[in-house]
Amino acid sequence: HLHSDTPVAVKVQYIDLRDRFDGDIWTLELLLRIIELMHPDFGFSWVLKDLKGTLVQELDFENEGRNSERCARELKHFKYIVVPKVYWERTSKRVLTADYCNGCKISNVEGILAQGLTLKDTAEKLIRTFAEQIFYTGFIHADPHPGNVLVRKGPDGAAELILLDHGLYEFLSERDRSALCRLWRSIILRNETAMKRYSSELGVKDYFLFCEILMQRPIRMGTLQLSNILTREETAYMQDMAKDHFNQIMQVLKDLPRPMLLVFRNINTVRSINIALGAPVDRYFLMAKSAVRGWSRIASQKSSAFSVCRWMIVCWESLKFEIALRFEMVSMRLTASILRFLVYTGFIRQNKQIQEYLQS
Repeated sequence: HLHSDTPVAVKVQYIDLRDRFDGDIWTLELLLRIIELMHPDFGFSWVLKDLKGTLVQELDFENEGRNSERCARELKHFKYIVVPKVYWERTSKRVLTADYCNGCKISNVEGILAQGLTLKDTAEKLIRTFAEQIFYTGFIHADPHPGNVLVRKGPDGAAELILLDHGLYEFLSERDRSALCRLWRSIILRNETAMKRYSSELGVKDYFLFCEILMQRPIRMGTLQLSNILTREETAYMQDMAKDHFNQIMQVLKDLPRPMLLVFRNINTVRSINIALGAPVDRYFLMAKSAVRGWSRIASQKSSAFSVCRWMIVCWESLKFEIALRFEMVSMRLTASILRFLVYTGFIRQNKQIQEYLQS
């Protein structure tokens, strides 16, 4: 506690951590070079080389404090987000003092339900928060694992999210954010021409492989549906893709802007948390809506005050996307209802394929 009896959390760095960090990085670099000599296709040393500078930032607790304050400023319009206040008079490069905030891990289903909160509200707020960083602010928490996102009941009786550990952040430029926003939208709408164009703006030639890596699921061009939970066949497809196209995947990752590597980490971590909560919300569509809003705001900020035509184009594109999403959602629900009715009345038998479709 401080003298004012305010409860605080104090994070203290091990005295030899910096020395051990340098030694560990050197050891990893050596091992990766040896592996590359034995297996030339297995080349990951470039990843460590590019991320080494970013990882060093985690050792500076003053930098972590500044990151947390910037995060709080940029997400202040999300009233359900809590970022612990930093006490600078008791903070240094190796000691961080901040408000103590109690809550359960966001992956703790029983803990969330015990507080009278819903999994749907919790998952939706998680996805909206990090989609806002990825598609609009560009200042992205690169390590949002369940231990760094706590859940508690807010004054309104709904879920509040407490964001911890702001040591590892990545910044995505406005140009790359704009391309990523429009790419995500084009994937949801299955616009192959746009998928190719915006993948190219991010430096990637193999656009279809890149889009499947980004979504972490197969993409079928004939339907807008992207279920949150993979079927057995879809899981097998992704496993085979990783095994059979390893070199192409590595090339896609090398072609991307370096900040995108930690963006992938953020997206995949949020995806796994949503699944751990039972996938109560449609992550793909929620992120797509955030992407369209992010692109609209970026475009409007770049336009002059007299650019009415530009503003109308942005509004029209957003409206088209919203209509397409709503139409697809109605179509999916209608199809599921018809299937359930046919199974219930005995006109068709429920096989594994129908069961997986209804579950997804």
